[in-house]
Amino acid sequence: MCISRVSPGGLCYTEAVFGALGARPETRVDIPFLKHFKFSSLRNSFGRGSIRFVGIDIGSDSAKVVQLRKERERAILETYGELKTGHYFAKDSLAAGSFLGAADETLVNILTDIMREAKITATNAVFSIPATASFLTVIPLPLVDRDEIAAAIPFEAKKYIPIPIKEVTLDWDVVGESKEEKRVDVLLAAVPTELITKYQHVAGLARLSLDAVEIESFCLARALLAGERGVSAIINWGAVVATLTIVDHERIQANHNFGRGSFEITNALSQALGVNLERAEAMKREIGLSEKPEDRPTAGIITPIVDAAFADYDRAMTAYNRASARHIERIVLTGGGANLAGLVGYTAKRFGLAATIGNPFSRTVTPEFLQSVLNDIAPHFAVATGAALRPFGPS
Repeated sequence: MCISRVSPGGLCYTEAVFGALGARPETRVDIPFLKHFKFSSLRNSFGRGSIRFVGIDIGSDSAKVVQLRKERERAILETYGELKTGHYFAKDSLAAGSFLGAADETLVNILTDIMREAKITATNAVFSIPATASFLTVIPLPLVDRDEIAAAIPFEAKKYIPIPIKEVTLDWDVVGESKEEKRVDVLLAAVPTELITKYQHVAGLARLSLDAVEIESFCLARALLAGERGVSAIINWGAVVATLTIVDHERIQANHNFGRGSFEITNALSQALGVNLERAEAMKREIGLSEKPEDRPTAGIITPIVDAAFADYDRAMTAYNRASARHIERIVLTGGGANLAGLVGYTAKRFGLAATIGNPFSRTVTPEFLQSVLNDIAPHFAVATGAALRPFGPS
């Protein structure tokens, strides 16, 4: 069933015509991952009226969709939806976090149900690829021209990618250059080709035109940091996995995956306090990291788990700051775990940096009356929104 985000018993979607609303200033980010894997020529038809795109983010806990309409260079939010996926994957006997092994039929059923409930009408789709199913790293190479870099990448990639190169699709981008050291830093991205083929097949069965596939870290950077010139760390705290992505001048500089998802807190509260999982989720949002004396029994369970996760992030961020001339200036929180009460202030105090919850809808035209709802659900929809925004920027 669909999670009610708007009103008790209501469906988790919005649908309206927002043409009379003023557009926000448009900013773009060029993150060209998998530029060789665009499956349609939609960009050639942008000038012929409005076009709709749906961004699709299928995770181990839930699936999210966001539909945007391109009109006069504006991204207009038309509808969105979130669907719990656990019972779908249970049919395939999959453990939590292993949904990529799901049968194509299962994924098609998820897409069919969520698109129906959210009233998705777009057929042009961009699928996000989970960070855990991809490989991102920055590698040093001699300072040479781009043609020589392109020729060297397949050979250099063998040193870093743990699976055979013939089984992955590679892409790369120069993210730094030092003339003094005669070196360039290259962001290397790889995705199993089998996974891309799977998404193509699933899209076809769901009657979708697959415009692109993209690693979720790039979706997040586009949705949350477009136009930013400083160094930011995005913490995407999902149900099973957390991802730390460091971005400088709209370019990903580092990416780390951690096996501490926000469901660890939910499960700990449920077991320690004898409450069901639904109540445990509510306690995370209502009490969280509260310092009130009456909330100590709950906060005392949550805080050690958050501290353990933050220790992982701190090591990665410290290593980056030591190796880079430009240091991390702020932290952007997203993912379902970002709704933990008190997390923003706790994060700012723990790292001594500005912290905020990212709002992917800030890059879209939305109705004023929905702002409070969208602010509440924003952490859940960052990846899907970033995917839907991909066709709106340069490729």
